[in-house]
Amino acid sequence: MSVQDFITNFRGGTRKNRFRISCNLPGFSIPPSSPPDSPPTFTPSANPGQPNPRGGFDDFHVLAAAMPASILTTNPIDFRGRKILYPGDRIYSADGFNVWTVTIQDDSQLGSSPGPQINTLWSRLHRWCNGINSHVHNVGNTTILSESDIKVEQLNLNGTNTIKKCTLKNAWPQSIGPIDMEMQARDQYNSFEVTFCFKYVVYEDLDQ
Repeated sequence: MSVQDFITNFRGGTRKNRFRISCNLPGFSIPPSSPPDSPPTFTPSANPGQPNPRGGFDDFHVLAAAMPASILTTNPIDFRGRKILYPGDRIYSADGFNVWTVTIQDDSQLGSSPGPQINTLWSRLHRWCNGINSHVHNVGNTTILSESDIKVEQLNLNGTNTIKKCTLKNAWPQSIGPIDMEMQARDQYNSFEVTFCFKYVVYEDLDQ
């Protein structure tokens, strides 16, 4: 194989920083007088290239993510000194837990309306968690209404087409990481991690 063969057949690869995350965030409001299974409203993701004034997912605030692994475990059977491996159950991480972590750039409030606003991704995610289990009242919603699908898309070089996509089905935020603050920090921006649990993954190779 020559260098020219490689140049002819390598299509340029894919870039790590060409991706999009989208998810309709459930927004709960459960005062003490409301039943704990009150249906939520949803904050949809913004359209590609557009900001999200309601604080949901958009193209500007997700710093890092990944398409989850897909692993089939093995069931070994011993036969005359050899291990015969048969396929076992499907898992999505080496430790067997179906979890997925995303890093989010913290930001100030969006929009110009006066008064309290829940319009940052940090606030929306905490509202989602509080709807699952309230900090104050210790009630919540653990039905399918508290879950949402998360779409992870890998984009082409120009960010115009989706070339791979996977959907994390029935996801919910298991943990929202801290936002570190320090007086001596200079020229640094805040970010935080969110870990989601999910039921399973649907993979698509769109080949565009």
